[in-house]
Amino acid sequence: MIKGASIGTVLIALLAAIVLAQSEKQSFDKAAYYKDNCEECHGASAEKRFNPDSPEGQMIDSILNGAKAEGSKDMPAFAEKGIDEPKAKALITYMKSIRE
Repeated sequence: MIKGASIGTVLIALLAAIVLAQSEKQSFDKAAYYKDNCEECHGASAEKRFNPDSPEGQMIDSILNGAKAEGSKDMPAFAEKGIDEPKAKALITYMKSIRE
């Protein structure tokens, strides 16, 4: 009986380690992503071509599906680059925080 309990404990610990490793792989570093993918057009402090007062849904749509820009290069669709709605919201929150 003790041997069976030990194996169960080891299996639970192993499963927990796998879940933790998966969540670390899936973590999203919004600051690094912004610096690598957004800063060139939006600026280090999100001071260019970003209106924090725009409706959130409109901003999410622009991030995911791209947007036409007048007089400058269009914003690409980041859904094609692995960004989903929760990540888009995280980027918007981050952009608002660095703009303050």
